Amino acid sequence: MQSRSEGFSGESVKVIVRPARKNDAGPLGVFFMQSWRETGPGALGFTGANEDAIKEIASIEFLSKRLSSPITRIVVAERRGTILGFASIRKTGPGQAELSGIVVLQGEAGRGIGTRLLRKACDAAVRLGCYRVAVKTETFNARAIGFYKKNGFLEVRKTAEKIGRAVVPLMALERRLR
Repeated sequence: MQSRSEGFSGESVKVIVRPARKNDAGPLGVFFMQSWRETGPGALGFTGANEDAIKEIASIEFLSKRLSSPITRIVVAERRGTILGFASIRKTGPGQAELSGIVVLQGEAGRGIGTRLLRKACDAAVRLGCYRVAVKTETFNARAIGFYKKNGFLEVRKTAEKIGRAVVPLMALERRLR
């Protein structure tokens, strides 16, 4: 399914989901700061984060390291060169990967972009030799839990992690990839 929106002259503009490239570090940094400003520290998915942590994650240095990592794959959704969403997957062990995050700009939510990003990230995990992918989200993030379950993930346990100064209750979910 292709996500489309109206262009300047009424033409349909396609959202492209593709692997991130090394030269995407700058645009990804802009995307992270924009998504943080839209949602803020109380937003689901950002629980426990603060401005300094987001600035570090959005830095070209941090993103360049992730983009060149042999065990990490990042995919982006873009329209006309503007990043609208991203997903990151990391190989954590033999046959195992972790979905470290999916973020879609608020104005683009509900258009299938997150589902497309998840598919591409899972495809990248398979190419890394993984057959299982895990993800964690806040136990109170019903939207994310519903999204993951709709996409074949099963709850495996509840846990908690210290994120910044907060102890955040998390649900761990997993899905087989092949």
